[in-house]
Amino acid sequence: MKKSKLSIGLVTSFIGALALTSCSTGTAKVTNSKTSIVDIIGYNKSTEKIEINIDELYSKYGESSEGTTLYYNAILEALIRYEYPNLSKTTSIKKIETLEKEADEKVNTLIQQARDNAGSNGDFDAEWKKILESNNVKTKKELKLKFLYELEKDALTDWYYKQYAPDLKQEFIGEKAVYDEDHNVTKWQTVAPVTENVNAVFPYHILHSLVKLESAGATDYVRGTISEAEAIKLWNNVRQLMEGTFESVAGNSNLNDDGSNTKYGDVGIMTTKTSFYNEFKLGIYAYDALLSGVNSHNNENFEAYKAFGLYKKNAEDQVVSTEILTKVDSTAAGTETDPTHIYEKVDNVIQETMVGNVKTAADVGLGGFTKIPTIPYRVFQLIGLNAKETKIGTEAPDAGDIALPRNVLFNQFLNFHSPFVITNEDLVYTEGADVEHDTITLEAHKFKEGETGHQYLDDDDKPTEDNLSLAKHNFKDAIEGLGKKVLCDQQGNVIIGVRSEAGIHFMTMRKSVFYETNKLVGKEQTTLDEYYTTALPGEAEFPTGKETYVEMVKNRDISTYTERANDIKNEIKSTDKFDAAYDYRIFEYLLGTEDLKDKVTYTNPAVAKNIKDHIDLLREKASASQDESINEAWRTYLMMLRYQNTVRNMEDAMIHTTCAFRFNDTNKDLFDKDSGGYCYVK
Repeated sequence: MKKSKLSIGLVTSFIGALALTSCSTGTAKVTNSKTSIVDIIGYNKSTEKIEINIDELYSKYGESSEGTTLYYNAILEALIRYEYPNLSKTTSIKKIETLEKEADEKVNTLIQQARDNAGSNGDFDAEWKKILESNNVKTKKELKLKFLYELEKDALTDWYYKQYAPDLKQEFIGEKAVYDEDHNVTKWQTVAPVTENVNAVFPYHILHSLVKLESAGATDYVRGTISEAEAIKLWNNVRQLMEGTFESVAGNSNLNDDGSNTKYGDVGIMTTKTSFYNEFKLGIYAYDALLSGVNSHNNENFEAYKAFGLYKKNAEDQVVSTEILTKVDSTAAGTETDPTHIYEKVDNVIQETMVGNVKTAADVGLGGFTKIPTIPYRVFQLIGLNAKETKIGTEAPDAGDIALPRNVLFNQFLNFHSPFVITNEDLVYTEGADVEHDTITLEAHKFKEGETGHQYLDDDDKPTEDNLSLAKHNFKDAIEGLGKKVLCDQQGNVIIGVRSEAGIHFMTMRKSVFYETNKLVGKEQTTLDEYYTTALPGEAEFPTGKETYVEMVKNRDISTYTERANDIKNEIKSTDKFDAAYDYRIFEYLLGTEDLKDKVTYTNPAVAKNIKDHIDLLREKASASQDESINEAWRTYLMMLRYQNTVRNMEDAMIHTTCAFRFNDTNKDLFDKDSGGYCYVK
């Protein structure tokens, strides 16, 4: 029997071969058939025992992993079909009669589709046959039963989630709240997964605005070029982030080049399994792990750090540096077993790789970094103000477009792939005796209310420095020990920037997995469990007065809240995003119901063991794959950063920042190759 035939046989084994009838009454008659793959004896509940009878095909196909999966799916189908009518009588699950009507509607919709498709050629039978074949069935009755099973399974999955939501969510999140005697949250305790080999995925809620940089090469770390329009959009983003709300910027399609602009920048729930750019996802992890005030020596955070690919334990339950750091830098691995010492090594390697050699303000005499690069807002403003500068004098310099002021500033300050924050500092230029004696200093801008600041463009679309009232600004002392005010959203969340191959991302964390991070912005009393509630506003279970994922955008209709609640449910129920064997939880539940408990036996005892072994292996592989995936992402990312930093440290790799201020007719020789100009880059 070919693989495709086996699959089709399994899909229809409880439709055709088992000849199910009278589903709405809760009884079903089994006709034993030589072609059936799995039979349930006593399906109509006429006997005390229910035997799962495996025919001779099992010996040929059941021992393989693929075969076991197919048999498991067939048995799960049989159990759901058997038990669902009973559950619909005794629980709040959708009634079987309701599902039958929905199945009829789905069939009728396809019948009408066949009629519409046949309109041109009149061959309804041919069109209907195509629809049946695409659903792996032969008759209208089989099609209805297929749809009925799908509806039963979906309804059972939703109902099961509701019954066990607190436990499932705790596994998914990987954290639980710890309260004091007054029921105030004192910390969030990281917990190990309840189900063996199922890793928590530690959800983050991120808002995002992207300025695409299609002109700049993704791997050109020192001579990237951006267009006039891109330069203007970069400043427009930062300018409006300074003055307004993150949602207003991220929801503006003229500012946010990402599809998330339709949802005010909301990219949904980001987890360790989400496929985002390394800079985006790992930049958030690194920022949060290194800068949020989290004590990396704290045992309570082991599981979270392990999930991030930053730390793991060995067989003796000791903290060791991860494989990624062993491969990136052998000095980071060592054989030491003292957790504190190894923690410091891990922290240092990540920090040095992401920050240590980045060519930005620190390299032009503007001071060093505190754990993360800081970019003065004035850099973005100057890039915007000089966006239209396209030549020196009458001829372009030999250095090409990289000598344009916007690109000199872009390469020095923004063309690197480590996360950064934006400060409230002016970039002040003072002209010296010659270009080598020019100086650039930083000066904190206090943005007093009503102060006249810098206008971006005037009515003639030309740069000017007048008439912008900065009555609002979003700079705050949000990073402990930094000594500088950084750009935040109006809730106090730091706006994190990073360059990826797509462009410049501006991101803000609406919810971190760490208690300490949320405490910085007054969100520690809203627990992760509350934040990711699946209850709707107005329901008793909804955490009224707390910030939630469901109610991120207020004053929306209930359908919006329902959709967002379903986002959370679907993440938890997904075999791709959480538990690879999530269905097995339902399988075990059904076998443990009062109606089936101690009644189900296998005529072939090997089947039950093979299924259990298969599920364990599936989860083990998924867990290992999850670990390897995040480790590989870090390896790739850190190696890229090391190469980037090496290139950026090469002598004369980039035009000096002061050259951007000397970009005019009288100084064109500075950029000329033949004259050996100071601003010419080989």
